[in-house]
Amino acid sequence: RANFGVDGSGVRACVLSDSVDELSTVQAGGDLPAVNVLTGQSGNPDTSEGTATLEIVHDLAPAAELWFATYKDTKQQMAQNILALRDAGCDVIVDNVVYIDEAVFQDDVVAQAVDAATAAGALYFSAAGNDGNLNDGTAGVWEGGYVGITPPPLLAMDAISVQNFGSGANSNVITVDPPGFVTLQWTDPLGGSSNDYDLFLLNASMTEILDFSTDFQLGSEDPLELIDSGPPFDDTGNRLVVAKFEGADRFMHLNSLGGRLSFATDGQIFGHPGAVGAFAVAAVDVASAGGGAFAGGAANPVETFSSDGPRRVFFDANGAPISAVRSKPDIAAADGVATATVGFNPFFGSSASAPHAAGIAALLKQKVPSLSASGARALFNDTALDIEAPGIDRDSGAGIVDAATVVNAVIFGDGFESGDTSAWTK
Repeated sequence: RANFGVDGSGVRACVLSDSVDELSTVQAGGDLPAVNVLTGQSGNPDTSEGTATLEIVHDLAPAAELWFATYKDTKQQMAQNILALRDAGCDVIVDNVVYIDEAVFQDDVVAQAVDAATAAGALYFSAAGNDGNLNDGTAGVWEGGYVGITPPPLLAMDAISVQNFGSGANSNVITVDPPGFVTLQWTDPLGGSSNDYDLFLLNASMTEILDFSTDFQLGSEDPLELIDSGPPFDDTGNRLVVAKFEGADRFMHLNSLGGRLSFATDGQIFGHPGAVGAFAVAAVDVASAGGGAFAGGAANPVETFSSDGPRRVFFDANGAPISAVRSKPDIAAADGVATATVGFNPFFGSSASAPHAAGIAALLKQKVPSLSASGARALFNDTALDIEAPGIDRDSGAGIVDAATVVNAVIFGDGFESGDTSAWTK
């Protein structure tokens, strides 16, 4: 900030999170200035993760004007709040949530709002998620094409076949208990699924059905089934079975949302963090910087819980078939930092890393108010500290956002080799 004369002046930085319950207390302690809260959208009462998120943005861009709206209630309300924040002039928007029923293979209402906000000039940052990744052995998702085999005897009357997860395995064992729901989605368009799949939870010996989701898909329903594995249930050792009731074979996404599965793949990130316009932000423990600057490389891996990509997409927003593989996450940033908000000292998770990236983006927007999402993406790709696999990868994207290097790039062009000169000025 001192070297480059940036502090976020003239930029509106906006947060979508649960609530700002602790806002007045944190303001009284001098850790936050005035915050503009959309009318009726404080989210109170809740944990006040929103207040902690605002603190991080403010710490990086202390002169930026702060706005807030909750993501609580419904996906439709969150989408409305995204658009309302952009209409209020928000230059940078950050959130730290994904709804469990957001579409995996198609951009639904929230992802569409993200893309609309970025098309209108905002830079949008979203937490990649804290549900694990394949490389660290913490994956709780399985993606793959449906390959039907004979159902176990207990489901012989309920299915024409069940998913073969590999080597003839007709179930996927839960090795770490999911904290909440388990979801199943497949490649039919939203509101247009005519292929009927069901999800069953069986005990370890496959002699008892513990839970099930058997909604009908008759041509106008969503391709979604979900079961509750949250407290007080401990489903460690129990088995998930994906069953076909009728229809064609489809590509599947089985997600334990923070649990772990015996058969797992990459592709944890879903919903609006996977939108084209969103910067999905992975988490890197600030302690790995050793009290100084991040060095990059193997010294600064993503958190073992940080969600991985890529995001495979099969339908456009209108339900027309497409085939796309989106590189997610896009970038990484610090978590494990201190805030003054009760319950968030330290503040871990990609919920903390996303506002770090957003705060740096506010500094960029001060220097180049017209900076587009594509221009910012080129800058991050060219200047981030590479970690995990060489180059852009499914765990950290381009790497850790480097504030000094990326701001230097927009001011002087040093190291900016993408050629996208339309989006920035020296």
